[in-house]
Amino acid sequence: MRLGAWLALLGLALPVGACSGSYPLPPTRCDEYCDATKGGGCADYYNPAACVSACEQSNTDAEECRAQFDLVVSCLHTHPNAPQQRCVYNGLPDDCDNEAQSLLTCVGSQYSGSQVNR
Repeated sequence: MRLGAWLALLGLALPVGACSGSYPLPPTRCDEYCDATKGGGCADYYNPAACVSACEQSNTDAEECRAQFDLVVSCLHTHPNAPQQRCVYNGLPDDCDNEAQSLLTCVGSQYSGSQVNR
């Protein structure tokens, strides 16, 4: 086979290999959260893009609350059943409830502070 033919085949093979499913960007904190919670809802339907969008819009990844956010994600990785615990009340506290409440308190204080400064 001539060199030109090899280069042409290589040129065709490279783009195909680049589309093999690898994602070019590292996961964001919201990607990690949504992967750990599978959307956090009780329904069987999970839309990762909608989950990430909602996470980003809710400002749970605010710089001031990143430590609490990371604790929630870490807890969810440690307790993979925690998101489903919110769907069924059995009288027991959810595994990651303390971490989630700490994050919500932080995000709430950031939101109320931004409302006061307007």
